[in-house]
Amino acid sequence: MSKHSIRRFAVVAAIAMLPVISASVPASAAKGDGNGPDVNEQPVAKLKKGGTFVWAINNIPDNFNTSTIDGNTADTSYIMGATQPGFFSVDKTGALVVDTNYASKVELTSKKPQVVTYTLNPKAVWSDGKPVGLADFVGMWKANNGTNAAYESVSTTGYEDIASVKAGKSKNQVVVTFSKIYADWQGLFGGLLPASLTATPDAFNKSWLTTPTVSAGPFKYSSTDVAGSTVTLVPNPKWWGDKPVLSKIIYRAIPPATQLDALANGEVDYIDIGPNATNYQRAKDLAGVTTHVSKAPNYRHMTFGSATAISSNKTIRQAIMMSIDRSTIAKAMIGPIDPTASSLDNHVFVKGLSCYTNNAGIYGTQNLQRVNTMLNAAGWKGSPRKNAAGEELKISITIPSGVPTSAQEAQLMQAMLAPAGITLNINVVPLGDFFAKYINTGNFEMTVFSWIGTIFPISSSTGILTTTGEQNYGKIGNAAIDKLFTSANQELDPVKRCALANKADKLVWEEGHSMITYQRPNVTATDKNLANMGSWGFTSLDYTKIGFTK
Repeated sequence: MSKHSIRRFAVVAAIAMLPVISASVPASAAKGDGNGPDVNEQPVAKLKKGGTFVWAINNIPDNFNTSTIDGNTADTSYIMGATQPGFFSVDKTGALVVDTNYASKVELTSKKPQVVTYTLNPKAVWSDGKPVGLADFVGMWKANNGTNAAYESVSTTGYEDIASVKAGKSKNQVVVTFSKIYADWQGLFGGLLPASLTATPDAFNKSWLTTPTVSAGPFKYSSTDVAGSTVTLVPNPKWWGDKPVLSKIIYRAIPPATQLDALANGEVDYIDIGPNATNYQRAKDLAGVTTHVSKAPNYRHMTFGSATAISSNKTIRQAIMMSIDRSTIAKAMIGPIDPTASSLDNHVFVKGLSCYTNNAGIYGTQNLQRVNTMLNAAGWKGSPRKNAAGEELKISITIPSGVPTSAQEAQLMQAMLAPAGITLNINVVPLGDFFAKYINTGNFEMTVFSWIGTIFPISSSTGILTTTGEQNYGKIGNAAIDKLFTSANQELDPVKRCALANKADKLVWEEGHSMITYQRPNVTATDKNLANMGSWGFTSLDYTKIGFTK
């Protein structure tokens, strides 16, 4: 199964996602509008044994450790999802269930203090023969709890609330005791790392830069071909669960703009189309290709950096947001795929979850008259607008090369800002440098990309929307937002928890942290014979069941 964490994955284009449901609402809410996965579901017995599955990705990972800042990408998660332990998955009904490959039971055994007991599957071992156990849990906790800043962890959320990790009554039990209530405790220790990787900051940060050394999933790392831009996985001989159908998975890095051509030419078996209506229609017309569409927790957004005085100005950020017609962007990008396309009005919850509500208010509605009044009062006058010092009101949006979705969205925003007297310059940077040199370092004024959801939207939003969040790339926020997220993460009552998160989200809109544009469907295309793979939306991906019908 794909493994789940408490952080969201950033992606340049809207690629197929990890599942998201809220642990604070009934699991059935994860089914969205009644639209389940679209994966060409087939019994394993009917599939051809063996075969090579070629999966198109955008980039070879800079770091195979998904818990690091550099490794926090969708491409890395798709590779490592086949190799790492995790303790929960989401089934077809939207229910959050224990993955029995790794644990017979995971339960909250005490509320005061909060204690979670993991009863591990004794068969679970790493590919080097070492058992999955206490040392791995302790190492994961210490690397991610924020007590040692030398660990370049992408998120400390939840781990910082743990007081101890100790052995239980049996050798297969791990007992996690919290210092304070943490509601999304199920999200911790997903994508578990081996103790060798967390032993030192240097090992954590650098030892998996090129080679993930061990696996505890159905597949293990085999090789990287830099010249051929591929990463290859093969079945893990130490795997104790259902044997994989496939004999090999190859992840091939291909620029998003040419992935459909690669599928048409038989170079790959699976691509994510994203919110590209032209490619969607083209894929539908291709012989030997099947398109898949499902609801998903994926959303597109525009976010601000604080690299300059202009992008650091709250009034300017608010004015930019109120100059943009988000519904027009949504309809332009995904209307031909989803005729009901509309703007998304919540940073935490997607449509289809019971906690979802419209928190955008005036900041999510285009109002050029209000913008004019705001900017004039702030001293930005004329067209193009200039301040008293003669400085022009212009801002740069940084986007990756070869990503049509980002280019189209930037052009739409550029056209919408012009009537407001705001000049938007489009800064195109190499795809491989986009996150590493610009977003992760905060070297941008505006940008657009996608967030991949998690099964824990409140806690995973914490790292993005709070001032000290590792994924708050623009470092924009305030103490009131921080306090509300702290309270939400410590609230076990689902109704109160949702209310706190939505109150925080209203302040996020007001702060001009980022502007959510639209929730997009999970749109993919595959070889027609590929089974149990496609658009999995809100559910978990089982790598052992992927195969070909002939």
